[in-house]
Amino acid sequence: MKRRQRNSKLISEINIAPFTDVILVLLIIFMVTTPLIYRSSIRIALPQVAHNQQPLQTKDINVSITSAGDVYLDDERYNLRLDLEIFKFRLKRMMKDYHDPALIVNGDRNVKYDYVVQVIDAASNVGIKHLVLATEFKRQ
Repeated sequence: MKRRQRNSKLISEINIAPFTDVILVLLIIFMVTTPLIYRSSIRIALPQVAHNQQPLQTKDINVSITSAGDVYLDDERYNLRLDLEIFKFRLKRMMKDYHDPALIVNGDRNVKYDYVVQVIDAASNVGIKHLVLATEFKRQ
């Protein structure tokens, strides 16, 4: 019998399928962790109270106010002097997504009272009835 001679060439190409899998996994990890990192980068020192109360058990809308007066709603920054109407519109749209939501105001202890009042006023204008001012439990 005659044997056929094979063309034995070395494959010099790189298989990119495992590389693509690794890249997709890294992409998913970054997509999940980025909002957590961004949310933790907002520095707010909450006021302290002696007795801690339980928050309401409804869907909540979280608003954070920094000591510089920046307002964060769903990780979007608003300047109340310039973006008050946009902030109200966004709040109204979020309110429609939830049934009877509560607004949780995470105001820094050094924030100007005017910013907190503007956020509360915007919430009452769009129809939010429940308001919670976030505090820290004071350890003695």
